[in-house]
Amino acid sequence: MTIIQAKHWADKIVEEIFEWQTNQPQKITLHVDDMKTPSGRVHTGSLRGAVLHDVIAQVLMIKSAEKIVSTYVFNDMDPMDGLPSYLDQSEYAPHMGKPLYQIPAPPLNQSGLNLDLITAEEKKRFQGAKTFSEFYALDFIDAFRRIGCQQEIVWSHELYESGKMDKIIRLSLDNVEKIKEIYKQVADYNLPDKWYPFQVICPKCGKVGTTLVTDWDGNEVSFECQSDKVEWAQGCGYIGKISPFGGTGKLLWKVDWPAHWAVLGVTVEGAGKDHTSAGGSRDMGKAIVEEVFAWQNPFDIPYEWILVRGAKMSSSKGIGTSAREFVRLFPAAIGRFLFVNKHYNQVIDFDPKGMAIPDLFDEYDQAARIFWGEEKGDQRLSRAFELSQIDQVPQPHFLPRFRDLAIWMQHPELDLEEEFGKIKGSTLTKTELAVLADRQTYAQIWIDQYAPEEFQFTFRSNNSPTLELTTAEREFLQTVGELIESKAWQPADFQQALFDSAKQTIGAKQGFQAIYKAFLGKKSGPRAGWFLLNIPAEQRQQHFLQVIEGK
Repeated sequence: MTIIQAKHWADKIVEEIFEWQTNQPQKITLHVDDMKTPSGRVHTGSLRGAVLHDVIAQVLMIKSAEKIVSTYVFNDMDPMDGLPSYLDQSEYAPHMGKPLYQIPAPPLNQSGLNLDLITAEEKKRFQGAKTFSEFYALDFIDAFRRIGCQQEIVWSHELYESGKMDKIIRLSLDNVEKIKEIYKQVADYNLPDKWYPFQVICPKCGKVGTTLVTDWDGNEVSFECQSDKVEWAQGCGYIGKISPFGGTGKLLWKVDWPAHWAVLGVTVEGAGKDHTSAGGSRDMGKAIVEEVFAWQNPFDIPYEWILVRGAKMSSSKGIGTSAREFVRLFPAAIGRFLFVNKHYNQVIDFDPKGMAIPDLFDEYDQAARIFWGEEKGDQRLSRAFELSQIDQVPQPHFLPRFRDLAIWMQHPELDLEEEFGKIKGSTLTKTELAVLADRQTYAQIWIDQYAPEEFQFTFRSNNSPTLELTTAEREFLQTVGELIESKAWQPADFQQALFDSAKQTIGAKQGFQAIYKAFLGKKSGPRAGWFLLNIPAEQRQQHFLQVIEGK
């Protein structure tokens, strides 16, 4: 009997999009879009939307004979309404309430970014960033480009300043009563009489989060910059009139979002579940874009969050693993696979401090074997592997298991190429050696920062634990310390010397246990001769002295 397997979620959505497109009353171009406010260091959660929309756009391009537009909007007209903890508070507090694109970029060394993960080329671009929003958008662009996202970048402030938003702004102000009615019908909001869906950038203090539009005469809006409008910023009290066109202000969020759809011609855009609850911003956007802007509601893809250690992340508060840090935990294709493999309506709960990284490598390797026809299994895994590739899909080759590599590379007596060659059954090819070297880099990151204690067999001079030692064990370690410095040893010869010395004193088993207890905080570990010789001499001597003296 033939078993019919379910399609990968991306292929299923694309089929639904094509069907939806066919049912539209008039022909439309498929335009896939996503949006982010660059309010600070961007967290991993934003990667889910970026990858989802990129995958959908890529599959649409492959399966359609028509042009597919794919964009990513940075909504940099939004005000700074939260002050990231990693910024200079005294310097940035006065900017609270200003549009993000009118706030200066922070110095790189005060930005909250991990400078160890920034290349010279990226550093140059960061230093050239003119604004706060550009600086942190670059941080996120670097992250999602690394895992293959290809969207064209759109800056919201450029749309406003260019005049492309003017028609929509006029529609919004002219139809304020209809928009107020939508607020009431969709979200049960009762808005005041003198309410308008627009905020002016105060020409005196430069803040947008503190202004309130009180009237519209068809040419200009009347506004107040209120000192107590919000808790997170103080307005200057200025009262005036100004044209709302050409970038002098912005639409309020629930109107601004559908306004972008209409102006850009967006026809496909999903959102996180916080936007898609009943009466939420997505429902509001649908009603406004259809009833006020006369544009079809984009095809929706409501998706779940990614949680790191079970917590939803925040950009402005600096909570959660940053996108830049996250995409450097694994090779690009495997990072992309994490998002592509999991169904978009399922939460990704990922804890780097544990076995999640080795498990991810295992699942990716299984997907590769299924795709290459080396193993039978779920074809959705096979498709996820294919959609995760950054460039061409690789030809079949041997993949060294990540968790084996992580352990074996801490055993200096082992030749990794030889050990994995034994598993493969033949000599590793040039491609396989490159994969081995690449995975070794990521295994070292996992060992150093995230691996459970039972997977750590590497001496660390600053924080290696030491189990309690007996007087006899300390005396034996003093002998070992003198022995290792007595000559230039070959590992095998030193291993034999250790065995002979232990056998003549406290016994071989207790002697080797003493070494592991002193240097690893365990009772076992790599072959002691290779292990001790692999530790830098100065660190080794200092640690011998500390454990012998009982410090």
